[in-house]
Amino acid sequence: MSETSGGKTAKEKVMISSYTILIAITLLVGLATIVLAQFVPGVTAASVSDILASPVLGFLDGIEVSLFLLILGGCLGIVNKLGALDAGIAALVRRLHGRETVLIAVIMAIFALLGSTYGFCEETIPFYGLLAATMFAAGFDTMVAAATVLLGAGVGCLGSTVNPFACGVATDSLASVGIEVNQGIVIALGAILTVVSYAISLFFILRYANRVRRDKGSTILSLQERHAAEEAYGEGAASAADGPAALEFTAKRKVALALFGVSFVIMICGFIPWADFGVDIFTAGGVYDEAAEAWTVMPWSGLLTGNPLGEWYFNDASIWFFLMAIVIGVFGGLRENEIVDGFLDGAADMIGVALMVGLSRAISILMGQTGLDMVILDSASTALEGTSALAFGPISYLVYLGLSVVITSTSALATISMPILGPLAANLGFAPEVVITIFCAANGLANLFSPTAVFLPGLLLARVQYPTWLKWALVPIIAIAVASVVVCTGALLVL
Repeated sequence: MSETSGGKTAKEKVMISSYTILIAITLLVGLATIVLAQFVPGVTAASVSDILASPVLGFLDGIEVSLFLLILGGCLGIVNKLGALDAGIAALVRRLHGRETVLIAVIMAIFALLGSTYGFCEETIPFYGLLAATMFAAGFDTMVAAATVLLGAGVGCLGSTVNPFACGVATDSLASVGIEVNQGIVIALGAILTVVSYAISLFFILRYANRVRRDKGSTILSLQERHAAEEAYGEGAASAADGPAALEFTAKRKVALALFGVSFVIMICGFIPWADFGVDIFTAGGVYDEAAEAWTVMPWSGLLTGNPLGEWYFNDASIWFFLMAIVIGVFGGLRENEIVDGFLDGAADMIGVALMVGLSRAISILMGQTGLDMVILDSASTALEGTSALAFGPISYLVYLGLSVVITSTSALATISMPILGPLAANLGFAPEVVITIFCAANGLANLFSPTAVFLPGLLLARVQYPTWLKWALVPIIAIAVASVVVCTGALLVL
């Protein structure tokens, strides 16, 4: 076979996209209703128009989430245009040069925080190369760099607290079927998972890093991988500052990064139901009309969005990040056209995710129109009647783990599954907040090993092959999985 200019052969397999998978599932659901309607009471056959209209109706149903994702992407685009995030990480690398074990812990903590709050995953790819040079020069191998980045962001994603792509969409999906979620519980469980998984990951990384530093022959990398790493990072990698030298952490970038961080802090405060904890500082000065179910006098924290902190939803978060995008651009010294260009570039990166929300909702809408969802729920509830938390926790975790490999979009999987598993858990007496945590934990774990995940380009930058990564990461991944199941099952028993 002849090679293309990119070095790909004609026999190279092409991964089916999540969009195609979702369209195929929608069609299969439509066909299934036609067949099942013949002999299953309660199921109505979907018409051709029902099937074709379902993606459009799904997008309309999820427009708040999609718009929020676009605006959030626009804000991040302005931060990236300023180079603030990259420069901040690069400055940290330079400051901690010579104390790389501390650097490992700090970088992992930062990525875990970003993963838990924002779903920071694809954005980590450039840092594989940056850390590879640093770790190689410090006497480690590039597996240490790859593990630091991947497990750092990964444990954050599996312990999502206010990650809009995971627990945010999951919460919205449950709300669409009438199930209210206590965000405080979701945040608490996510934080516990993040801390536990972070500790496990850090233990395995530091143990391996120190062993390799003492004995180069103990590296898990093949001879070919070691040669590739030496070629890429052996020359001129003596200083951690070499790579990021062009990214000076200027005052403007510091301000921009600080404002971006504050934006997430405020968003977190907005989603936490403070009233449930007896905290009324954010509703001070407000007057609420119980009959009208509206604020007659707006509290001080609701002046910008129309809702006080603690009562935010996606529309409020959209307003907030739209405002902060402009503020960050102005304080960063960007001109009007640069702010607009940065925002549009960032929003463009989110178009695929935003459309995925609508496309994935098509399935649940079609199932709802035909009554198939209730039949599935009734059947599952009957099959799992009397199932204890000790069984429900591990089984639902494994179900989500398998689904996450097939449906790579976190938001799509949440939208498809939550309207089914959420009510199912409620029927069995389990807290819906724990179901969200199980989903996030399993989905996040899949992102650490699945070939459909987004980390493969990062491994290539670190000169680590996928089979080598699986060989090294197997034990940490199993340990994280066991810990996640224990935490989630314990939560099912307690809540």
